[in-house]
Amino acid sequence: MANNNNNKLFSPKIKRRTKTSNKYFNNKFGQNSFKYWSTTEGTSTDEEKETKEKEINCCIKPNCGFIYTSNRKFNKETRMEHGPREYLSCKDIGIDFCARTSSHGIPFVGTNSFFGRPFWATVTAIAFCSFIIQTYYTLSDYLEYRTIIEMQLKFEPAPFPAATICNLNAFKLSEVRKYEEIEQGIQLWERAISTLDRFKPTNTPLIKIKRKRRQQAIYIPILARCVCTNYNDQCVPQQYFPDEHNKNSSVCLCYEDQQTGDIWPCYAHFVWKQKHCIFCSHSNTCDDPDLPNNKTNNNQNLTSIPCLCQPVSHYCLKDNRKLGQDFKWWNPHNYTIYPFTTKPPPSDLEEAFGLEDLKDRGAITTRTKENLIFLVAGMSRQVRQSLSYTLHEFVLRCSFNSKDCDLNSWTFNFNDSVELKNSRAGPMYGLRLLLNVNQSDYMPTTEAAGVRIVVHEQDQEPFPDTFGYSAPTGFVSSFGLKTKILHRLDAPYGKCSDTFRPTGYIYAEHYSPEGCYRNCFQHIILERCGCGDPRFPLPNEKEDRPCDARNPKERSCLSNQTAVLGGFHHLTHDCHCVQPCTENTFETAYSAASWPAQNFNIGQDDCALVLGNNFTMDSCIEYYRKNTAYIEIYYEQLNYEKLKETPGYTLVNLFSDLGGNIGLWIGFSLITVLEIVELIFECFTYGCKQCIYKPLKRKAQIRKQNKRQQNIQEDNLNNAEIENNEVLFRHAGTKISRHISLLEPGYQSGGRQYQRRFAGNMRISTKNKNIILGT
Repeated sequence: MANNNNNKLFSPKIKRRTKTSNKYFNNKFGQNSFKYWSTTEGTSTDEEKETKEKEINCCIKPNCGFIYTSNRKFNKETRMEHGPREYLSCKDIGIDFCARTSSHGIPFVGTNSFFGRPFWATVTAIAFCSFIIQTYYTLSDYLEYRTIIEMQLKFEPAPFPAATICNLNAFKLSEVRKYEEIEQGIQLWERAISTLDRFKPTNTPLIKIKRKRRQQAIYIPILARCVCTNYNDQCVPQQYFPDEHNKNSSVCLCYEDQQTGDIWPCYAHFVWKQKHCIFCSHSNTCDDPDLPNNKTNNNQNLTSIPCLCQPVSHYCLKDNRKLGQDFKWWNPHNYTIYPFTTKPPPSDLEEAFGLEDLKDRGAITTRTKENLIFLVAGMSRQVRQSLSYTLHEFVLRCSFNSKDCDLNSWTFNFNDSVELKNSRAGPMYGLRLLLNVNQSDYMPTTEAAGVRIVVHEQDQEPFPDTFGYSAPTGFVSSFGLKTKILHRLDAPYGKCSDTFRPTGYIYAEHYSPEGCYRNCFQHIILERCGCGDPRFPLPNEKEDRPCDARNPKERSCLSNQTAVLGGFHHLTHDCHCVQPCTENTFETAYSAASWPAQNFNIGQDDCALVLGNNFTMDSCIEYYRKNTAYIEIYYEQLNYEKLKETPGYTLVNLFSDLGGNIGLWIGFSLITVLEIVELIFECFTYGCKQCIYKPLKRKAQIRKQNKRQQNIQEDNLNNAEIENNEVLFRHAGTKISRHISLLEPGYQSGGRQYQRRFAGNMRISTKNKNIILGT
């Protein structure tokens, strides 16, 4: 069968190429290769008539044995029959790949068409670039790790949260007075507030002041006796006449309101300078001409007005004196002035409290509250507990789901081993508390009366100073709850963890992002100041200590580091705090009503509990309005929302989009990708052969050729030696024959026998020599 096929293959109907084509073919495929076309002329079967024109590259080298064609089907059959081809170059690998790949565009690039190949190469390149661009956007979309919030509404009894309730007055005044340090702190606050009131220019109500301002006050300069502690600040006028002498007094120049007779402010007389102002108002006040905003008008041709200016507040007074006229002196007996005494140097506690530079009443009160917290934090736990309220002093009534609740902790439902659930919605079936704040025992720094409420998870730290709501006294405060359960995704979609705990966490196992930031802040303060912030727990109570409120250096370090770090609420330091993956949040709706009602019967026992036996119902109701708050915490509806994060773009979506992009632009499939992998492997194998195997083979061939040449040289030498021996042998034989001919006839037979023996020995030696030489 093989002979028949070969005869058919090399039939006379084959049209050979021209000499030029054969020359090109020989250069391309070698001297032992040729090309031919098979046509359908003269064929007898229908199958041969349907065969298209083929260009077949034949290799008749001994190590080839492979017929290559551009026809894909024929090429595959040939590869299956003869095995893989022995490639001569990377170009052969590419041509073979173009012929057998399952891709749509690449086979057209490997055709011999002069116009088709550039066209399909351009189309394939454009399609491949488009595929790369769209794949880039697809991968970018996947690497964004978008999430989708999936909401589910669960209609079932929801677990009741924990509720932490605190009195807005942290410490009882009756207990605080027992400790000298805290009493000194309260006295410093009272002194700062009284000093602030003392330096007010007048006791006139604000409404009256505004009315006088509308009447266009007119100011004139006037001399007075003052006490000036700092010449760069205001002075305080003294109540005596100019002829009275005082060693601590000095002359000052003041603003006098001609309508009221009040003088304010006053400055030392030597700080005032005579100038020429450009503009003065109807109240005789002028703008300082030396200020940058007013220097632009100096070059204008405007009338200058003589004025007196001081560099403290940069305000000027119009000088209406006539030439040579002196200033008038102020008569203090016609007016009421505030007493003034020279302050002694501040103590360490005053310097640590830092109230001297504050001018606002709210700022002074807030700073004092922090200072008192610092003082209390330095005391023992037992002392701190005695300063606060007991549970039975604070909570008068408690019910949950229309049943009495167990008052075993300040935080209701904090025990996470017991789960309380509401069976019904509404304020009647939630948590109801009647709380007594006892305003008569409030500290003077407490600005509002009421309670602070925080609704949180059972295993979470409440942080009432940051979160929660305030409920006033004299009202029923209702807090309607809606629960949301959040499920977050961890990396790479987000940063969350249910097991994360920072190093040295100060709130035990009750993790929250707020606690993490406070923990980070506390560790930074401990590292930089050597002491901790008294407002937060310490990582190790045996080794660490809170900053001393009476130590100015420690307080200064704490204040400076708080300003540098931005505070624990706006911490600029990288603390690596993450959100929990599962978290319950509570939305709160607040409403209020007056408490108690006029005809509500509070009860004799309840009144006697807070007022003793001597009371009236009116006094009892008045006490409850001022000192108690009624709290209701309940679910508005018996359902909760479950919000779950899901990946917005999954790996399945990525593969689907990539498959669509590949099929749309370049017509690839997974099989085509594997073919490309095979192409890369073949190129790698060919490169390894070219770089490693071929040099070794070339060296072996060189060694073999050198050895062959060496053997040839040795053979030539041996052949020359043999030829010399043969010449000698012939010469010796000739001599022997000549000597034999000279012998007598009786001796010639013996000589010929010797000659034959000599010739035999020479032939044997020559034969052995040839065997040794391998010839």
